[in-house]
Amino acid sequence: MSTARKEWQNPDVILKAIGVERGMIVADLGCGPGFFTIPFVSMVGASGLVYAVDADPIMLRYLQENIIKFSVEQKSVQIVRADVSQTGIPAKSVNIAFFANILHDIQDRRLFFEEVKRICKPTAVVVDVDWKKAQTGDGPPLDIRLSEEEAKRLLTANRFDVVKQIEAGPHHYTLVCKLAS
Repeated sequence: MSTARKEWQNPDVILKAIGVERGMIVADLGCGPGFFTIPFVSMVGASGLVYAVDADPIMLRYLQENIIKFSVEQKSVQIVRADVSQTGIPAKSVNIAFFANILHDIQDRRLFFEEVKRICKPTAVVVDVDWKKAQTGDGPPLDIRLSEEEAKRLLTANRFDVVKQIEAGPHHYTLVCKLAS
């Protein structure tokens, strides 16, 4: 996992700001090599669970290596090889549905958001961390990025209420949502 990335996007700061607590059940959708998964597991502890979901077997292999490298409590993480729109996570089971740097790539966003709603408890927090729509030197092409306003409109249209925006470093934004009533 990138030490350089932690200098401009500290996962511990972001996860504390969204209210991660011991015993929570979290879905890290599009987890990649575990940049957020590893700190999630540390924060939810042995009484919590993190579903680490990714469709890419190479990313999941890196995640496995990082779990071992960082001595992560293995019973607190369940690796799920699946599309983020069909996770297989039990319905109404997660306290936090989290997705970082993937929303701009999802082809069928309606299906994705239906899956997020399906797996969330009624009181769940839904978090979107993504690249700002600005030249950052890293990240996806500018033309596929979603601005904060575009992401807010998309979330609202799919029945999520954006309750706050938190700092996620110089290149990213974080939108914290609740399920719309």
